[in-house]
Amino acid sequence: MTHFRFFLSGFLLILLACCPVHTAAQPRRPWTTSRLKGTPTPPSKYRVSRVFPMHSFNHPTSIQQIPSTDEMLITQMNGSVQTISMSGESAEKHYVGELAQLAGGDVNLFSAALHPNFTKNGHLFVCLVHPEGGRHTRVSRYSTNRNTVGQLVLDRESERVIIRWPSGGHNGGCLRFGPDGLLYISTGDGSGPNPPDGRTTGQDVSDLLGAVLRIDVDRKTAQTNYVIPIDNPFVKNEAARSEIFAYGLRNPWKFGVDGQTGDVFVADNGWETWEMVHHVKNGQNCGWPVMEGRAELRSEVNVGPTPIVPPARDHHHSEANSVIGGPVYRGEKLSGLNGVFVYGDYITGTIWGVKTAGDDYVYLDVVDTDLRVVDFAQGRDGELFVLDYDYTGGIYEVLPNDVEDLSADFPRLLSETGLFESVKDLKPAVGVLDYDVVVPRWQDSAVAQRWVAVPDLQSIDGDAGKASPTYPDGTVLVKHLSLPSVPPISLETQILHYDNGVWNPYSYLWRNNGTDAELVSSIGSNTSVSWPADGLNAVGGIRIWRASATNECRLCHNAGSDFVLGFTSSQLQKATGSDTNATTHYQALQRAGVLKASGAVDDAAVLVDPHDETQGLNDRARSYLHANCGICHHKKGNAIVSFYLNRELPFKDLNTNKGTGIGTFGMQNAKIITAGDPYRSVLMYRMAKLGYSRMPYIGSQVVDSKGVALIAAWIRSLSDESSKESSPPLVAGSSAAKALSVLSNNGDQILRDAAVATLAGSTEGSLALVTGLHAGQLSAADLSAAITMASNTNSNIRGLFDHFIPEAERRKTLGRTFDPQLVLSRKGDARRGKLIFFSSDSRCRACHDVADAGRSVGPTLTDVSKKYPRRTDLLQHMMRPSEKVDEKYVTWIVVTNDGRVLTGLKQFESGDSFTLRTADGKTVSVRNADIEEQQRSRTSLMPEGVLADLTAQEAADLVAFIQSVSPKQ
Repeated sequence: MTHFRFFLSGFLLILLACCPVHTAAQPRRPWTTSRLKGTPTPPSKYRVSRVFPMHSFNHPTSIQQIPSTDEMLITQMNGSVQTISMSGESAEKHYVGELAQLAGGDVNLFSAALHPNFTKNGHLFVCLVHPEGGRHTRVSRYSTNRNTVGQLVLDRESERVIIRWPSGGHNGGCLRFGPDGLLYISTGDGSGPNPPDGRTTGQDVSDLLGAVLRIDVDRKTAQTNYVIPIDNPFVKNEAARSEIFAYGLRNPWKFGVDGQTGDVFVADNGWETWEMVHHVKNGQNCGWPVMEGRAELRSEVNVGPTPIVPPARDHHHSEANSVIGGPVYRGEKLSGLNGVFVYGDYITGTIWGVKTAGDDYVYLDVVDTDLRVVDFAQGRDGELFVLDYDYTGGIYEVLPNDVEDLSADFPRLLSETGLFESVKDLKPAVGVLDYDVVVPRWQDSAVAQRWVAVPDLQSIDGDAGKASPTYPDGTVLVKHLSLPSVPPISLETQILHYDNGVWNPYSYLWRNNGTDAELVSSIGSNTSVSWPADGLNAVGGIRIWRASATNECRLCHNAGSDFVLGFTSSQLQKATGSDTNATTHYQALQRAGVLKASGAVDDAAVLVDPHDETQGLNDRARSYLHANCGICHHKKGNAIVSFYLNRELPFKDLNTNKGTGIGTFGMQNAKIITAGDPYRSVLMYRMAKLGYSRMPYIGSQVVDSKGVALIAAWIRSLSDESSKESSPPLVAGSSAAKALSVLSNNGDQILRDAAVATLAGSTEGSLALVTGLHAGQLSAADLSAAITMASNTNSNIRGLFDHFIPEAERRKTLGRTFDPQLVLSRKGDARRGKLIFFSSDSRCRACHDVADAGRSVGPTLTDVSKKYPRRTDLLQHMMRPSEKVDEKYVTWIVVTNDGRVLTGLKQFESGDSFTLRTADGKTVSVRNADIEEQQRSRTSLMPEGVLADLTAQEAADLVAFIQSVSPKQ
């Protein structure tokens, strides 16, 4: 469920010019006028509530309650088996065993199951990928017992291997005992995602793959540690494996068995288009790979010994991407779910249900969550728990949602919220306090004002920024944005509202007449705005202003960042200038009773105004990066975040002294931050451009000129030594250095135009040139020459100068988000597309060779054209590469013991090491013993926005070329 994202993300980080705290000098009066109650849409019937939020697990994979105890047993992907007490004032985690140690190498532990008679025999069954013999998937039984203090422990010498099958991208791996006492086991098709069912095993019942198995583990034969039940469907079929209960499955990672009826429901991960839920009967053929759900896929594959039965329910990939099965609910709290098979989606977090109704099925929408659903469990009393994989790694309980439906009365106008006594004059209501922050976040030069509203006379308890504070229900944080004009013109008012334990973001967009603002829908809104000119820092003219969608807001306002981003002790240290009894806004809010916290800010976390030149350059730059970038680039950020920009970290711990997976954009020997050399620092480049690779990529469409000049000066200050790898503008005697010298002096414009042309010929020179432009060091004639030169070069360079061109006059590229019909409505020309692919404007060539797999980081174009024969599917993949990632191309982030952070694709794994292929095509060898931590990313190595710098016609041409590639090319 990754954070640098967009303007609402920096929700309390914009400088409020001359905004005093009015209420600190007099007793605080209660805020009683709030009408922000509930949400604009009706609440779900159910909700999820985290259990013991102080504890998280490292990529947990399964959960279940231990009979006759208050303990939950949790497995982790790395092989750790743990328990946690679910009663008492605080939960305690206990390590039962570490299966990687017992296996003598890395394992992938998928699930565990407790024997139905566990209280007497202590038998624990696990399913994992084991390193023995080149890796395979096995189910093993271990004995457990209680130590002297009553903790469950694994008997290290007790492993009995029950059954095994070949490992592949799809291993299945779920274990469930049915009410018949038999063990049900899911297996995958043993292949990666492409080609579909590469082993062609789904319809083949002569092996164990792509199936649900059913065995009796309480008995054994001379050959096996189990017995085949006599009513298994293929017991009398000599050509079939008699362990098979059902088959024709792709990757049934989790399923459920009804404890009352014995009905088996399987959630099966689909291929390109559909996710499936099957109500599995004895001998059932679920169809894979002949069918994907109800759609025909591989008609050349012979159907197995029983007819194909369509799924009970299927989900298009527009609503689900990786379904995860749970139990058939038989508890009491959730009366509407009785007899319902509950399942969720790992990608979207949505939880659904299916219930039998005679020969048909009833479908239920249970609840939308932010979780990365990986497993479900029923507690001892039948109640429903959900396990999150990597959003929080926590345990949640599904509960009735007794929240009243107040959507009909939710304020659709800002004037109806009760936040302002006079909206037109921005006069806050009684009890609503204004405040300011130390470091403004760049908002495309918009000016911000802020207020905090806490109901009645309640207080926020806790030192924000050090630990998660406690906010009273109904707390509201407000940021109002205006155009930088005289007088100010209201643009947007953003709300962060704490309601029933959930932070909900909203925006109100102002009417043109300035009388009121209207609630923006959940999908966001674009509006044209006449922006005043503000020198080079903000080019005037008509601009498109984006009011963010709700999901865009939550990219940063989430559990990883503690939801509230700017209301922190370090940001509230700005001087008030109005209250003689309180020197900072932090102290003023304490005096007013809004904050109970009293802790001092750690010296390492102290922030300063980035543009106050009386402060040190390092403090200014680090404060700027903390507020503008650290909101996403922090250690609890999403998996793709591999470097950090928070102020409290020493520079050596930022992990910026390395390359980056997104590319170098034409810079030689580039790193994220190259000490002393801003012109081969990727961070600097991405700040200074628009279009593809822009940071922040959501919420800002204008480059911060002052910020660019500040960060350039700071990076230069990090080292005063030139190296043989220095960028040309910093190499004495180089043509680029000479060109900069010409521009630093008043001289003939012909010479200056020639100098501009020299610099505009490379990314490093262009970055040096735009840095001077942003700093206001060059003339209008120099700017005009630079724009002319850049218009005839590649997008790596052109995007650096787009900031200085009015929005209406820029090249009409697609940008990061666009309607696919803009491309699909055009006929592509493969010949033109080939030229685009081999030009620098195409981002594809960096990772994809046409046909040579050895030169490709990702799949070759030949592979891509085979996988996506339809234009719509190929375009969808190019627009959203992380929506479905082939197992072979999963990105791994590896942190080594010496502090290196490596990102790439795993290749050539052996028992004690593997190689990592990075986005720039380099291969790095990594020993397992040298790894401090490794994490599977949910984000593709292929970045978002690869088509951003192309026009709609160019994108259509590129798609046509890729689809035209044949194996002979």
